Amino acid sequence: MDSFFDKVKTNFGKAMDGAEKYSKIAAQKTSGIISQTKYSFAINEAENKMVSVLAEIGEYVYSEFSEGAEFPADIAAKCAEIDALKEEIASLKEKIAELKESVVCPSCGEYNSSENSFCGKCGAKLRKDD
Repeated sequence: MDSFFDKVKTNFGKAMDGAEKYSKIAAQKTSGIISQTKYSFAINEAENKMVSVLAEIGEYVYSEFSEGAEFPADIAAKCAEIDALKEEIASLKEKIAELKESVVCPSCGEYNSSENSFCGKCGAKLRKDD
């Protein structure tokens, strides 16, 4: 009977050693995944900041172009493309305003409900007859 308990004790010890070994491996892998996630998050954050800075540069260049600054042809072409897109957006907004029967603020250009007497953005009077 003692040999039976000795075998159980030995096998239990091996099982405990195995469980400890696998728990350490799992902990290491989990730690690695957490580190990878942290680095991925940091990369994403840095990329978002970079996109923001690039947008600021683009806005500056476009502003300078709009004020008459000279740029190489490829940059001037992109600025002209922005002008065309702005016109397209304005046209589409006008079509939506017509469908909604909106009124355009004479002061700031914001679209307002035809029921409004004053602009919701700048507060200017929308109709001269009011």
